[in-house]
Amino acid sequence: WGQALSQQSIAMACQGLSNWGGNLLYKASALHEPCTVGEVQDIVRRSSQVRALGSRHCFNTIADSEVLISLCNMKEVISIDATKGRVTVQGGITYGELCPKLDEAGLALHNMASLPHISIAGAVATATHGSGQTNSNLATAVCGLQLVTGLGEVLLELDEETDAARLREAVVGLGCLGIVTQISLKVEP
Repeated sequence: WGQALSQQSIAMACQGLSNWGGNLLYKASALHEPCTVGEVQDIVRRSSQVRALGSRHCFNTIADSEVLISLCNMKEVISIDATKGRVTVQGGITYGELCPKLDEAGLALHNMASLPHISIAGAVATATHGSGQTNSNLATAVCGLQLVTGLGEVLLELDEETDAARLREAVVGLGCLGIVTQISLKVEP
């Protein structure tokens, strides 16, 4: 499990685990913090019910489950391609972690969340944060993603160049299709 927690510390970490606002307690008996896609697969395969837990900015039980996975240890920028206007990141990265790296490359997201701790994958999966009447939310910038299905299989990366229809169907998935472990976004100068 690499940096994953022991079973006892997992159970202890879940006692009193609440959402960001503190007004919702999760029923989870296990919280896992995998470091690799392989670890995500193992957790999913061993669990009868599992959900991804983003920045816990949810105010209802849609993200609740007996087993929760936080991708807080999977927040690397995999690649930045200024020529294609594309960035690929791991599923746990937040706006506050991604935006400075984009800025260093002279790039930016087309729209921002109001809070830096919001996870990119969570904002995309829920189609929230940063939208307006003439400005779309971050989900519209998705040009690729990889997810681990409920069977623990890695669904090959969906990409708008090779499978645009399936990608559009999967983007705002609310976690129903699996755990998003990698996401590619269109960026601009």
